[in-house]
Amino acid sequence: MSKKSLPLTLYQTLEKHAQDADIDNDEELQDILQKLHSLNKKVEEFKRRAHDKRVEKAPNVFLLKSRSPPDNST
Repeated sequence: MSKKSLPLTLYQTLEKHAQDADIDNDEELQDILQKLHSLNKKVEEFKRRAHDKRVEKAPNVFLLKSRSPPDNST
């Protein structure tokens, strides 16, 4: 989706600090990064389902980002 989720932002920030050696890249950090990755996947899935529901409830409304009608050929 378009905007970064909070888990993704936290993941990228922690990863950058580990690369810059501001924090130790240890087992605890890897565990946190894995959990943030998992949480981000759940957030993205939730956002996708919410988007699909909006489209389902109002199929004739065009989303501002697309500015074109959805492909309903299937």
